[in-house]
Amino acid sequence: MKWSAEAEKTMRRVPFFIRKMVRKKVEAYAASAGAEIILNEHIEACKKQYMKQMDRDLRGYSVETCLGAQECSNRTLGQTNIADEIEEFLKGQKMKEFLQERLGRPLKVHNEFRVSISFCPNSCSRPQIVDVGLIGAVVVEPSEQDDTCNGCGACAKVCKEDAIVLDGSDVKILRERCLYCGHCERVCPKSAISRVDEGFRILVGGKLGRHPQLGMELPRIYAPEDALLVVKEVVRFFKKECKKGERLGEIVSSMGFEAFLQQLNLP
Repeated sequence: MKWSAEAEKTMRRVPFFIRKMVRKKVEAYAASAGAEIILNEHIEACKKQYMKQMDRDLRGYSVETCLGAQECSNRTLGQTNIADEIEEFLKGQKMKEFLQERLGRPLKVHNEFRVSISFCPNSCSRPQIVDVGLIGAVVVEPSEQDDTCNGCGACAKVCKEDAIVLDGSDVKILRERCLYCGHCERVCPKSAISRVDEGFRILVGGKLGRHPQLGMELPRIYAPEDALLVVKEVVRFFKKECKKGERLGEIVSSMGFEAFLQQLNLP
């Protein structure tokens, strides 16, 4: 459905984490009203209607991904159905009923358990500010063969983190700087840097609101099948420790990150 320039301008001001949902609802509202073009008046009318029935439309959870879920030149790993698998798992957890019971009232958008998946360190889907954030990662290693590298320097030039040190044809990767994007492996003309593993970095406890905080990173990189197990384990912990509908980040902060890790049975 076509949007007017004014309506598009209004939509750009809607917070990114609900923009997709709002757009769908406005389009459905305008279509039901027989409109051929969406105007600001449709957005305002839809907003009023939605505020009255917000709890009815919420699911208690959300799963978001970046464009890398389809096609993106920065994508770090191969095809995976992890977004669908997480969605299916959360659907079976009855998160809406659980949160309603803990809160003792109808849900609002900020009460939902949020998962965000980004397929590279650019993190376009903002995985740092949700309950569980997954960031695609690829682990690379220099070749063990001394004569592989020709010293061209392409890997060091493409690395935005200055994580590669070249000494002639000797390649060294500084792990404390590396964000596991895999760009160095892609540009190497001699395969002197090889991909040895891929999966997800996982952040937990991120949130916005009155007391925002970034998610805290779990140790190591998890293969997609293990990342799903981590999500399930974090949800198990959350449902056990959430007493009044508080966000995961509040729970983790109150007990301390190390104590939180000890509560998890990580793969």
